[in-house]
Amino acid sequence: MRSLLTACVILLLFACDTSRVYDKNVQIKNAEWLYDEPLSFSITIQDTTDSYNMFINVRHSDMYAYNNLLMQMQTVFPDNTIQNDNIEVVLSEKGGEWTGNCIDNVCYNSVLIRSAFTFPEPGNYTFILSQNMRINPITEIMDVGVKIEKFDF
Repeated sequence: MRSLLTACVILLLFACDTSRVYDKNVQIKNAEWLYDEPLSFSITIQDTTDSYNMFINVRHSDMYAYNNLLMQMQTVFPDNTIQNDNIEVVLSEKGGEWTGNCIDNVCYNSVLIRSAFTFPEPGNYTFILSQNMRINPITEIMDVGVKIEKFDF
């Protein structure tokens, strides 16, 4: 019951957020993310004058064995050019405390990876995330997502 109430409160908070442009999470099957299972997120951008913040969302269990999650992000632009980036999502402090919000044995993080950026041209953008840890599969990762919000000065 507590989890249901928490989920309802979070849903209400997200519903009132007018700065959110895109927010999608993909469930990782059996909480085991394989190298050869990239996650794809697509968004159509019309306004190239606004500035945006981009976040990576990660939901994991408290049994996750590492303090970070390494990923590769491939951005496919409307003209089909590709940009590759390495991303590190820090999930715990040096002392072992989980970052983000934890309820029971599940933690949720939304980590800023790009701040106040603009999209160079209107059109469809695709972000492809792949896990880049030294272990395959990486376990205890439940969901991974991308969130884009308008940047507020």
